[in-house]
Amino acid sequence: MSLLLLNASNRIAQGFLKVAAESGKYEKIICADIFPTYFTVQRLLKFKSSLSANIELFKIGDRQDLHDVIKQANNVLYVSHDYYQTTASKKNLLVATLDLVKNRNYKTVAYVAPVEHDHQEEIDEWKHLEVEGRRSIPQLVGIRSDITFGPQSTFTNKLASRIYNGESIYFQSTGQSCAPIFTGDLEQIVAQVLAGSHAGKLLLAKGHKHIDFKSIIHLIEDSLGTTYKAKLNQSFIEKVIHPTNNCIIGQQLYCPSYINLTKLIANYKALENTGYDQVVGDKLVDIEEYHKNNKTVIDQSLKADYQLSYLVG
Repeated sequence: MSLLLLNASNRIAQGFLKVAAESGKYEKIICADIFPTYFTVQRLLKFKSSLSANIELFKIGDRQDLHDVIKQANNVLYVSHDYYQTTASKKNLLVATLDLVKNRNYKTVAYVAPVEHDHQEEIDEWKHLEVEGRRSIPQLVGIRSDITFGPQSTFTNKLASRIYNGESIYFQSTGQSCAPIFTGDLEQIVAQVLAGSHAGKLLLAKGHKHIDFKSIIHLIEDSLGTTYKAKLNQSFIEKVIHPTNNCIIGQQLYCPSYINLTKLIANYKALENTGYDQVVGDKLVDIEEYHKNNKTVIDQSLKADYQLSYLVG
């Protein structure tokens, strides 16, 4: 049995890769990605080296590449990627994947759409895709997740890195609270799906505790150590040209992942339970308890080389 993990380079997908590799169920795991920069290849290669399973990397350059790699596996797990500028839309690759998958007999077809990976300009597109996807692929499992925290979280690790390095964080919040889910708990939900659970269901993965973004930042500060404090809105440049402003100058000043981070905080709307078949992730790891009992460690060995071309970061 084989598994195709699409958009495998990002942190959240790496957690799913670890679960699949350690399960011992798959003779082969194919990690496919568009790999827009060397850094995106490097981070996956480093993570892959810690695993003992048979893992192959595959670069997707066009629809034919996607068609070729889909034929090589009998289980498909799609994870929305964390590239915010190299692609015009987050939905196009998923649409193409579902279109190619629908005519093949797969044991499991699932996708995970973490809210922190959304293009903030198209956050309402997922509902349409979820409906259309299930019409064409009855066994399709969709997982929409709230903000994540933990070692494989894109969101909290980006915040922690900026706090650790003394970088300013442009903070304009809607005041809404989120229900963060631990990446380890999200990984277990995905493991259940890969084992055959929730076939044909649309799931909302969220934690049981609601918390605002400023409180999350304070939790990260405490878990880094007493000497680390977030520098909120302390950059003069950001006061003049803020990262959430869709202007050409801002796109040259700030790296895309930081722009999306600030937009996520500024635009966040709490995920409502309506429209989903089941809400999963209740009564699992608590975000406050986790950060109280676990020290946040920043891995500086992999520097995102593409960030060096931006003046602010």
